[in-house]
Amino acid sequence: MPGDVGDARDAQDPAGIPEHAEVVLALARAIPAGRVATYGDLAKLIGVGGARQVGQVMSRYGSDVPWWRVLRAGGRPPVGLEEQALQHYRVEGTPLVGGLPDSAGLPRGGYRVDLRRARWSPESVTASSGPTPGGQRPAGQTQGGRTAYGRGGLHHVEVWVADLDAARASWGWLLEELGWALGDDWGQGIAWELGPVYLVLESGPDLMAGEHQRTRPGVNHLAFHGGTREQVDTLVASASAHGWELLFAERHPYAGGPEHYAAYLQDGQGFEVEVVAT
Repeated sequence: MPGDVGDARDAQDPAGIPEHAEVVLALARAIPAGRVATYGDLAKLIGVGGARQVGQVMSRYGSDVPWWRVLRAGGRPPVGLEEQALQHYRVEGTPLVGGLPDSAGLPRGGYRVDLRRARWSPESVTASSGPTPGGQRPAGQTQGGRTAYGRGGLHHVEVWVADLDAARASWGWLLEELGWALGDDWGQGIAWELGPVYLVLESGPDLMAGEHQRTRPGVNHLAFHGGTREQVDTLVASASAHGWELLFAERHPYAGGPEHYAAYLQDGQGFEVEVVAT
């Protein structure tokens, strides 16, 4: 994954830098000090490829641009370069969260950049240039230039799981079927992105023992727009092959009421999702 080997940033392609890489690097240079963008943000701006391709460009060619301003979906700096990135964040005043404070009162170790405050929305770029080379508008904007990062909107959801491999199989299939894109995979966690919102599945050393129980106090389930009724039906037909079982089967697809067409699914770890027909 991008940034896992710091030396890779110094590698140069003897045949020259590809056009896609040049565009990625130009965007990285455009991010102001104290602000950041995710791999997925830049991929959406370009309109070609995805987060993984942007990460590969940064890993191979990013040594001469402010690489610390281009992050994984959860706001984490490149793996193996946390301390170097932290030095830049200190100088630039980049807002951080998590980790243990050092002698200067700034987080270190497991810190993240606070994407809520630091995420770059290049409105000035879109105002002057319109859609990006791939025909898409930049992340953080919708048609007409309205920002998608409005106050009160959902920023991200983080779900802690006991078995990350099982969750990778069940949730990965479901989210990708619903149009989410894989943003990052760092061993102890995985992030998928849909527009400005991202969903993280994580299983780290701080996870307490015990099973998830959706009927206990806490979040009961997540609900997703599932498209048409036919699309919801197609999803349900394939769900069991990917680790999901249909709940309330005797009342499906109206378990939520006579006017509410939806599927309620539960994975092998007891997590429930609702997929609603629009």
